[in-house]
Amino acid sequence: MEATAEAPRKTPEIRREGHSITVRKDDIPWLETPEYKVALVTMRHGSVEFLFGSAIQSKPLLDAARQLDGHRSEICNNLLYSHLPAYAEGFHPRISTVTNVRTRQPIFEIGNKGGQRVFFMRFGRIEGRPVIVKVAVCDKARENKVLSQITVGSKKYIKQSARL
Repeated sequence: MEATAEAPRKTPEIRREGHSITVRKDDIPWLETPEYKVALVTMRHGSVEFLFGSAIQSKPLLDAARQLDGHRSEICNNLLYSHLPAYAEGFHPRISTVTNVRTRQPIFEIGNKGGQRVFFMRFGRIEGRPVIVKVAVCDKARENKVLSQITVGSKKYIKQSARL
């Protein structure tokens, strides 16, 4: 019996066009500097186009991201590639809103049964395209540390919500 190779997931087309946004401590309270410039790339998946960048800042969030091995990091990227195009158009059933966040704007979460988590925010639109910024990424083992940075929940609340 011959093994069949799994078809690779189609990743979005990515273009660098020189777009960026500046986020401030008012937007992301755990920034270690008053502002942070986020370089954006244009992602296109089918007919959907959006701008995407990363603003993983603060030592605990960077540590959580660095703990992901190459395979788990790739899984997190695939979660983004597979979920964000539908979300950029308005909704994706597997994307949830994080409660009790420290930010004025909502933080959204994509997760899988394997324990990988990606947290992101929306920052309006540029040239009609939604701007989506990743603010944290982790595995299940470090989710409590990430939630303690991005939410105002008690340790008990964080422990319970990380179990979900």
